[in-house]
This record gives sequence, structure tokens and C-alpha cells, in this order.
Amino acid sequence: MSSSSSSTYTRTRTPRRRLAAAVVAVLAVTAGTALTVAPAAHAAPVATQGTQGAQDRAEAMATLPNGSQMISAGSTGFLTTTPNYSTGIHETLWTNYETGENTPLNARDTNYAGNASDIVFENKQGSLTHWIRDMAHPSNMLTGISMNNGTYVRAVLGPALLVSTQNRTTGAVTVDLLRNSDGSTKTTPVTGLPTDIKGISATVTAPGTATLRYSTGTGDTFRHHLAALDVSTGEILEQFPILASDAAFASATHWSWIEYTGNNRGRLATAPRGGGDTPTYTDLGSLGSGSGVHTSLVGDWVTYSRTHYGNPELPSALYPLMARPVGGGEPVRLLDHVQSATTAPDGSLVVRGGTVAQGEGVYRIRPNGENGAPTVEMVATTNTPTALGLVSHDVPATVDLDKNGGRAAFNFFLTHSYVQGSFTLRHVRTGKSEKIDFMTTGGNTSTGDKVTVNWSGQTNWTAAFNGDYTWEFRATPNSGIGPELTKTGTFKVVRKAALHDYSDNGTPDILSRDPAGRLWRDDVLNFRTEDGVPTSEHKLLGSGWNAYTQIEAVGNVAGGPVSDVVARDRDGALWLYLGKGDGAFAARTKIGTGWNTYNKITGGSDVNGDGWADLLATDTTGVLWVYKGTGNWRAPYGARTKVGGGWGTMNQITAVGNLGGTAHGDLLARDTAGVLWLYPGTGGTALGSRVRVGGGWGAYPHLVGSGDVNGDGRNDVLAYGPSGSFYYPGTGNLSAPIGVRTGIPIFVGGSPDINLIA
Repeated sequence: MSSSSSSTYTRTRTPRRRLAAAVVAVLAVTAGTALTVAPAAHAAPVATQGTQGAQDRAEAMATLPNGSQMISAGSTGFLTTTPNYSTGIHETLWTNYETGENTPLNARDTNYAGNASDIVFENKQGSLTHWIRDMAHPSNMLTGISMNNGTYVRAVLGPALLVSTQNRTTGAVTVDLLRNSDGSTKTTPVTGLPTDIKGISATVTAPGTATLRYSTGTGDTFRHHLAALDVSTGEILEQFPILASDAAFASATHWSWIEYTGNNRGRLATAPRGGGDTPTYTDLGSLGSGSGVHTSLVGDWVTYSRTHYGNPELPSALYPLMARPVGGGEPVRLLDHVQSATTAPDGSLVVRGGTVAQGEGVYRIRPNGENGAPTVEMVATTNTPTALGLVSHDVPATVDLDKNGGRAAFNFFLTHSYVQGSFTLRHVRTGKSEKIDFMTTGGNTSTGDKVTVNWSGQTNWTAAFNGDYTWEFRATPNSGIGPELTKTGTFKVVRKAALHDYSDNGTPDILSRDPAGRLWRDDVLNFRTEDGVPTSEHKLLGSGWNAYTQIEAVGNVAGGPVSDVVARDRDGALWLYLGKGDGAFAARTKIGTGWNTYNKITGGSDVNGDGWADLLATDTTGVLWVYKGTGNWRAPYGARTKVGGGWGTMNQITAVGNLGGTAHGDLLARDTAGVLWLYPGTGGTALGSRVRVGGGWGAYPHLVGSGDVNGDGRNDVLAYGPSGSFYYPGTGNLSAPIGVRTGIPIFVGGSPDINLIA
């Protein structure tokens, strides 16, 4: 086998860090409801640098891929693999503790394995030979270990392979240790095991000792067993039956194992080697789902944690790496989670995991010489935070709700997948807010590390107001590993001033007056609500409006962000009410007198195309006049210009904005026979040739150019009569400018409480 893959490596230096005792108590507070802070005697002390050589080694730290998983740890380095699920190729690295050098081991169709040694075994798929690479001297490729067909490798134990062979005639199983000795394969039988052994697995857990797990029997006689195996002689030093378990560990002095006690619950057991003493148990509660609970012994402390691969989708109280004295006592939190773990030849625990304080990497857990909790040292990093982080977002500074159908989408790119949370936006002026929940496993978001928040353009069932907003993004990892992520920001919502919008939220506001002279405002929703109510607000604006013979919505005539209103009193004076943007109006200002000469007044259409809404009026002789909008609230209209005569046959004129799809504002006029006509704007003071809309419109005493009721971006017409209130959608088609009517129950048909709608 070629060894060329060992000739190149990448090297990254990063300052090595150690966990201090000061953070242990802080971490223990968040360990979970069943865990408490350890007494001071059990707190992990600061790991000391020791000699100058140790200080020099602390200057180098390897950088690993974020998805790396622990395979094996030796005296000089450790072995990791990083799966690539899209290509099916795994990147395997040997990392030197002291230098931080990463040596790739990536020969094609080759598996790499190791256990508590600097030895790495290489095996080509389908080959019966396992080649040996000593990573303490990577240029030396030793002769491989060969085996017969029908012999299966059950575990790697340092420089040896644990194999089993079943006799085809008797069914008896023999277990052996295979080593390379002077270029040939040496077989050492494992003695003291039953012949019906199955389910064999093993790992080195203490210097010279491996923990062997196996089962025997069938049906009622089925049993799980633990055994301590002398890796040099093949002698079974000790064994005993246990409950179902997927993790066990034998140190020089103690056993530890995980027992399943039923109903998906488990407990941690510890017992001295040699038997005779009752085990000490720690109830672990519900084991949940995952890769299994790992246990190990580090000096006189037992550790336990639920291991996992990648970013777990479900929570578990067992993710943190905990340690407690073997004889019982309060646990201490060492790491916030463990992805994978292995044991080094000196009995230390080498873990791929992370802490919120230091991030993701490889940590080495060693006995504390002062009999305290084990020390924790970071020996490699992935330069990735353990805590959920925000990489970037695309919440723009300005959101134009005239685009995208009045909706917006905000994207957040995170360091982790499988999160849930909320995005809350709040309008600063009104305090109205909208909370949007999300989960990356479904609903309104994308999968992976990207969260997409789709905003409907609403706040609490109200069309969103223009102006300043604050936003808050909150996300919690589904795993429960690390704290909630919170980010805040601001943006501004903008729209063009909309016809009939007084509250600055882009939807039409319809004004109505009751017989008592009170003026009301209804904010018409352009989206369906859960309760079917077509308005988000029904608000009293004031009283005394019986003083006016005509009230007209005239669009934005004064340069403000919202529409305005004019009203003619009984003496013929015309008054301007400027919209304030909050749904109310400023104090009136007089435009002029002598307006009693007009029997019909309407406004809101920019007929000449200069950007300002104009005012149209017919006098008692049937002449139609246009007053050009100026954009100056002190003098909102210029001198009148004659449009033409013959308008005495019309009993209703209504400015509707751009209804027919031209670039200018249009005018609807109803004749005395009830026929409705559209007069398109032409860009000057003249109007284009009229288009017949249809007959039967005499049934509506009130016609209003309402602006965009249904949210399709085109102006509509609101009609009210004895049969109720309706809207006719604008089509943008000059030859058929109005679509089929739709009932919109803003006003009750024939209500005596309404005598004017504008």
C-alpha cells in the first residue's frame, strides 16, 4: 500500500487555551435542573502550564474541520475523521499535540482505525490485511497483520486487533489478539470467555487494559456481560453480567457503566474492581434519543455524557460532560456537550466537543493532582462557536411595501441548524407589533443554517404603518446546547402616499358622517382576517361636521405623507384638513370662499400628471372646472381652468386616481339615467373620450374613489346603497376599467346612521 498520503500536511497555529476553575461554578449553574454546583473541594482547578516546554507547546494548536469526529488518541497525537455526506468521502487527519500539525490520511477506498495508541491501522476495502502506520514515526510503514477468511475484526486495541472466528461445524466462537511481530502475524488467544459469545466490542480504557462487552445465551438465558481484558496476555481479568448497556469502562481501580432501567430511563453505575462492593448509582432520568450515553473514569472521577454527531435536532439534559467522584457526590460540569470521545494511553479522556466559553474543538480531560475535579485543556479548535451565533442577516435599512405585494422576507444566516425562535418587529410611533415564529425543520423557513422570516406586511392584523421600526431576532438551538441568541436592529417602512390613506399604513381609510354630525374613520383591510371583519379600526374623529354641505377626500395635496380632506361649509367657504399621518387631521385652514357656485366637488386624481392631486368641480350651469394642485398647504390649488360644458347631465362625479391604466388620474361620472362613465386623464386639463362602464349605478347614493381596497396595486371604487357596501376592483384596462363587485360589509345597507361617505 502506498504511503504517499502522509507526505503532505497543513499546519495552523492558534494560541492554546485552558479552562480555569473560575468558570466551573458558572457552567455548573446551567447544567440542568437535576445538577447542582460542586463544593469548592470538587471544583476543577486551573490547569498549570508547568515547565517551559509545556509553555512552548501551548503556542501551537491545530485547526480541524468543524464536522470532525474523534476516532483515537495516542501519546503524540489523535485521529479524527470528517464525513462528507454529499460525496461519501471522509477526510481523516492525524493531529500532533505538540506541533499542531495535521497529517491527512486519505488513500482511496481505505478505512482508518486506532485506539489508545499512536498506531493507525489502514485497511483497503475487501482486503484481509491491516497495515500498520506508527504516527509517532509516520515515515515507517510496518508489515501488516493478515488474517484468514471468516475471521472478523471486532476492535482495535492499541497495536493489536481483537478478532473472532466461528467454527463452522460446532458454532463455537474463539477470540484472539493479532499483532505484528518481526514482520509476521502473532496470535494470542483470549482465554476465559464462553464459546457462545456474540455482540463483541472492546476499547482500551486503562493502560494495558481493555473493556470488553459481549452477550451470551438466547431468549430467557440472554445476558449482557462486562469483562476486563489484559491486552498483552489475552487474559480475562474480571467479568460479570450487567443490565442492557451500550457503554462501560474499566480503569485500574473501578468499573463504570450505563444501565437501561426501562421506560427509556437509565442510570450510571460505578463499582470497585474485584467485586464485593455494592455499585454506586446515579439516576440519569430519561435517556431520550441520540448516539448513546458515554461513560469513562478519569482518576477517581467518573464522567458521563450523551454523545452525538453533528448538530442534534432534539434536546437532552445529558449533553453536558459531567463528572462526579466514583463513590458518589455532587457532579461538576466539564464541557457543554460531547460529540465523540476516546481514551489516550495515559488514561486521559480526549473529547471532540465544546463549551460556550471557548467554542468547538478537541479537549483533553485529565486527573487533577489535588484530588479535585478533572482538569480540562483545549488541544485543537475548529474556530466555530458552541453557542448559536449569527453570521449575517439581510434586514434592509428601508423596506418598500409598495413592492412584492406589500410583503417582505428577511434572511438570517446562523452558525447552527435546527433552531426555533421568533422575529418580532415593532412600529415605534404606535407600538403595534408582529411576532413571527419559525423553526428550521419546517414551517416558514429554509432548512440548514438559514432562517427565512416571511413578513405579511401586517402588525397585529393591521396593515403595517410607514415609519421607523425596531426588530428583535431570538433563536434557540433545538438541542438546548448554549444560550438563546438575541439580535436587534431597526428599519424603516416606506410607501408612496396612497389615495384615501390617512393613517399612513397604505390601506384606504373611508370617512363617514352620522346624523349627529360625528365623523368616523374606517381603516379598510386589504387582506382576509380570521374573524372576517373588513376593517382594522373604526374610530371617531370628532363632531360638528354637520356644518359642512360637502366633505371630500382629495388625496395628497400638500406634500405630506398621507391624504388630505376638503370641506365646504354652508356659507360657501372651502376648508383644508391636512392629514397628520396618525389617522387624524390637523386644524382646518381656509382655502377660499364662493364655492357655493359648485354643486359637485371631487378630488384625488392627478389629471395633469404633475404629481399633485387636483380638484374638479361642476357649477350650476354644467361647466366642469379643474383646480391644479400645487403641493403647498398654504395655497393648495392654483387658478381654475375650464374643462368643458355639458356636465349638467351628471348627478355624481368621483375622482378615482388611475383606474383605466393610463399614466394619469381619471374621473368617474354618473348621469341621471344611472349610467356610469369613465373619463381618462390625458396629462393636461382636458379629459379623454369617455368610456361607458355600465348602467344601474343609480342604486348607489355614494360612490368613492377608495384607492386600493384589495391590495392588488390598482385603485378601486367603493359603492354604498340600500343593499350594503361593495367594492369594484380596478382592472387597469381602459375598455373595461371595473371588475365584478365584491361585498365588503363596512356599512350596513340603508343604515340611518350614515348620511355621507367620502
